[in-house]
Amino acid sequence: MRISYETAFRLKVLFIVLIFGILIFRIVYYPLLTHKTVPYGVAAPKGQILLLDNITLGNYTWENAVDMQNHLILKGSEDYGDSVFLEIQTPGWCADVAFWDGQKFIVSEKCVRKLSISKYFFVVTSAFYWYVEPGYHLIFYKPDGKPEKYELVNFTVTYGGETDWGAFKVAYGKS
Repeated sequence: MRISYETAFRLKVLFIVLIFGILIFRIVYYPLLTHKTVPYGVAAPKGQILLLDNITLGNYTWENAVDMQNHLILKGSEDYGDSVFLEIQTPGWCADVAFWDGQKFIVSEKCVRKLSISKYFFVVTSAFYWYVEPGYHLIFYKPDGKPEKYELVNFTVTYGGETDWGAFKVAYGKS
């Protein structure tokens, strides 16, 4: 059976269009669809308003402080090394690290502006988000004086050789 000239021409055009379609898909869309970025950095807080609170853990008390246990969220895979370095940039602010040892709370770092935290301080989820492990507390506070309402607290986090920023504004709850 012989194919007519018109049918052969249509098949050639269809074949060329199919080849160009595959090439365009391969060059443009395939990398976009299969690209998986490795997340990195501070996911939260990124400028949120956090309420100041009076915090008591065992025999330790902080006035007008923020417990970052439920607020600090990092992004990344577990390939970034064993330590996370946190530095508070805002003058007058510092942080304490407290943890539950099974019987009582222990404060391992007191009023530091630069601290190194083990990656085991965090729970790493399958979605590559790092949450502060239950039982651990990172408490930001201003030891000298009362924080101003909506005062901005900046900090940087470095792990895996890269640095990202985090920030929050403090506010007083309703009394």
